Amino acid sequence: MAEELLAARRHISELEAELQALRAELAAATGSASARIALSLARRARRVVPPESRRQQTLHKTAARTLTLVDKGPSALAGLIRRDRELRRAIGVADTAAARRRQYRRWLALHTPGPEELATMRRISERDDGARVISLVMPVHNPERSWLEEAIASVLGQAYPHLELCIADDASTQPHVRTVLGAATADARVRVVYREQRGGIAAASNSALSLATAEFVGFIDNDDVLRPHALYSMAAYLREHPDTDLVYSDEDKLLPDGSLGSPTFKPDFSPDRLLAENYVNHFTLVRRTLANQVGGFREGFDGSQDHDLMLRLAERAAHVGHVPDVLYAWRMVPGSTAVSAGFKPLAQDAGRRAVADALQRRDVDARVDLGPSPGLYLPRYALVSTPPIDVIVVARTDGADAQDCVAGIEEHTTYANRLVTSIITGDNTPAAINRAVRARRGEHIILLDASTRVITAEWIHIMLELSQRVDIGAVGVRLRYPDGTVAHEGIICGRLGLASSVDQHLHVIKEMSAVSGACLMTTREVFEQAGGIDERFQHAFWDVDYCMRVRALGHRVLCTPLAELTWGEAARADGGDIAGQDARAFAKQWGGVDEVEEPYLNVNVLWPTPLSLRLD
Repeated sequence: MAEELLAARRHISELEAELQALRAELAAATGSASARIALSLARRARRVVPPESRRQQTLHKTAARTLTLVDKGPSALAGLIRRDRELRRAIGVADTAAARRRQYRRWLALHTPGPEELATMRRISERDDGARVISLVMPVHNPERSWLEEAIASVLGQAYPHLELCIADDASTQPHVRTVLGAATADARVRVVYREQRGGIAAASNSALSLATAEFVGFIDNDDVLRPHALYSMAAYLREHPDTDLVYSDEDKLLPDGSLGSPTFKPDFSPDRLLAENYVNHFTLVRRTLANQVGGFREGFDGSQDHDLMLRLAERAAHVGHVPDVLYAWRMVPGSTAVSAGFKPLAQDAGRRAVADALQRRDVDARVDLGPSPGLYLPRYALVSTPPIDVIVVARTDGADAQDCVAGIEEHTTYANRLVTSIITGDNTPAAINRAVRARRGEHIILLDASTRVITAEWIHIMLELSQRVDIGAVGVRLRYPDGTVAHEGIICGRLGLASSVDQHLHVIKEMSAVSGACLMTTREVFEQAGGIDERFQHAFWDVDYCMRVRALGHRVLCTPLAELTWGEAARADGGDIAGQDARAFAKQWGGVDEVEEPYLNVNVLWPTPLSLRLD
C-alpha cells in the first residue's frame, strides 16, 4: 500500500505539472479572437453562478476546453481531457490507498488476539496431551542481529508451545550469528546445524529440514516473524481436517517502522493460480513425509525455491487447506522479495523454470512467458488440434448489433475453423441458446453477447488453449467497457451480492467461481453433461448457474486476461423484474448472499467495496 500511495503521489505531481504547462499555453493564446470571446463568456457566467460552486468549476472547465478546441484543435482538446481524467484517477488512488490502510488497521484491531486471549490459547495447548508437535525450518545467512533475534523470538513465543525450531546456518561470516544461535539453544526446542560451506538457500533449507522430526513442518525466513497465534491456528485447522497435506495462511509485510500494513488476503487453493504465482507462499505447513518424498528444496531454483517446492507438493497433496488469517509477516528490506522481486532477476528466471518444469512433469506441452510484473507467469498451452468451434452470437432484440458483432469477428479473428451464427433470443435466452447449440456440431461452443467487439485477434486460440484441457469446463476472458475500463474478469458469488463481475487487477490466468455468458467457451461434451443452460432462467444468472453446475461435475472454470473484447454499455443495465426473478431462482438453487460458497474471494475481503479491491 505504501508503494502504491507514493506512486500515486508522484503521478499526481507529474500530471499537475503537465496541466500547468497546458494552461500556460492557453494563457499565451488569450490575444486571439476566440480567446476573448471565451473569456467574456466566462466572466458573464461568474456573475450568475455562486463562487467556488461545482457549477462554476464546470463552467470554467467548459470555457478552457472551448478555447483549446478553437485555437488548437481536437487533438489538443483530447490531450487536455485525458490528463484531466488521469489526474482525477491518480488522486482517487492516493485517497483509496490511505483509506485502505485505515480499514486494515481496524481489521487488525478486531483480529489480533490480546494478551488474555493468547494466554487462554497457551493454557489450552499445554493441557492437550494429544497435541501434535510442529517443526519450524529456518535457513540462516548473515541476517542483522535484531532481525534474527526477532525471528527466533516469534517462534519461541508462540501461544502453541508444541514445536521445534530447526535452524541451519549457511556458513555465516558475521560473528553475531553464532552468538544469537548459541543463545537460542538454551531452549530445548531449538536445534542448530552449522554448515561449513555456503550452499545457498535451498541447500541450507534442506539441512534445516533434515533436523525436523515432527509430522508437519513449516518454513520461516531468518528476518521474518510469525504472529503469536500462528501455530495455534494452524494446529486447529489440522485437527479439523485430518486429510490435509499442505495448509497455508494469509500474510503481511513488516513496514520499515515495524508495523504491519501491506496484507495479502488469499483465495482458497487454485492450481492454475499457483502456476501463475506463488500466492501460497508464507505461512505454510506441509506433511514432513510428503516434503521428503518430493525431495525437499531443489538447488538451482534459489530465489524461487519456495514456489518450486509448493508446485511439487501440491501435485501430490490429498488436500490443500487455507487458514484465512494473517499469520506471517515478511520484512521489507532493500533488495528483498517482500519489497520487489524486480531486485532479483535470477529469482524471476528461477520461477519461470519452476513453472515450466511443473508443466513438463504433468506432460503438458506449454511455454511459460513472464508476466507483466515480477513473480507472475503466463503459461501458454500448445493447441492439441484446431477443432471446429461454434460461435453463437446472442442478441435479445437488436439484429443490427448482432450483424456488427459477426462482421467484427470475421474481420479481426485469426482462428479459421469456426462457424459464426447469430440468434435473437426473445424472452428466454437459455432456451434459444440450447436450440442453437443442438442445431450445430462444433466440438467447442462460444456464447457471445451481440454487444461485444473483438480486441485480441487470437482470442479464440487463447480460449481454446484452456478449454481443450480435460479438467476445464468453462473459460472466460477480460471484457472492457467501451471507455476502456474493465467490466469483467470473472465472477464472484455471495458476500455483497449473489454474483458480481470483478476486476482483480491481476494479469494472470486464474480460477473463478463463474465467468460471464457475454463471452464463454465450453466443450460440447461438458455442455451436454451439464444438461445445457437451465431454462428456468430467462434473462440473468443462467451463465453463473451453468458454471456452478459445471464445477459440481468436477470441472474447473478459468478466466484469462490474455484475450480481450469490449462489452457494450447495455451490459451495465439492470434486468429489472426479470433479473429479480432469476436472482430468486439462483438463490433457491445455490443459496442466498450469505450462503452461496465463494472459494476465490477471501472471507476477510468485502466486495465490491472499492477500498478492498487489492487485498486478495
